[in-house]
Amino acid sequence: MSATTVARPAPPARDLGPHWRRSFDMTMGMCLYVAKWFLLIMVVLGVAATLVYAYYATPQVSIVQFGRQAGLWFAFSLMIMCGVLTPALVMNGITRAGVAVGSLLTALGLAALFSAGLVGLLLLERPLFEALGWRAGLADGAGALATTHWPEQLLGLFLLYCAGNVSGLLVHAAYYRLGGLWGTVALPLTLSPVLLVAVLGTRPQALWGSAQDALPGDLSVDLGAWHPVLAVAIIAVASLAHLRLTRTLTLAPKES
Repeated sequence: MSATTVARPAPPARDLGPHWRRSFDMTMGMCLYVAKWFLLIMVVLGVAATLVYAYYATPQVSIVQFGRQAGLWFAFSLMIMCGVLTPALVMNGITRAGVAVGSLLTALGLAALFSAGLVGLLLLERPLFEALGWRAGLADGAGALATTHWPEQLLGLFLLYCAGNVSGLLVHAAYYRLGGLWGTVALPLTLSPVLLVAVLGTRPQALWGSAQDALPGDLSVDLGAWHPVLAVAIIAVASLAHLRLTRTLTLAPKES
């Protein structure tokens, strides 16, 4: 007696979706997991700092505004982590183009999350301070977050965080391609998007609005509404550089 083996048809291949979406899901999921703890810690530290401040003096400045730089560089570091995931994503079958687009969408999405979160905390802080007889003022007049005209503040923060996040992707790409020494030498170039956008948004007397910009030879020009346009152009050029560098990335022999 012999047993007969019946061949079963192979199950149909499961559609995992576009490569860019798979890359976005993985990188954004990692960033959201870490970002929620950052936002929680920021709230706890903000409350603690306010209580300590109120114990010794009457608060006269916003505490939340100091989280602007923390959010910028924390998100920047998360983008470097996203870059570190590139070899793993490629080895899991995602194309380099898909990784490039997915990580860029993560950079933009995280910028929207962080800017909205910070502006939301500012809008929440102001009425609480006023109810307690305190003043949520600004630490300085240039680049500090204002609690009025919040749509402009939201736009400015979003552009700044977009530039910071794309700079993080470029920093990783430079170090991966060039190594430690030349990656460090390239920092002025890879950090230029966030530095240039920060300069555009932190001019004296106005944020993303009308203000005289000093030029060589004691000349000045009022670029007004062109500042956000220039910021978008800088972010676009940096994003194209990221897409190009990632799509042509050659994995190290030990990772391929």
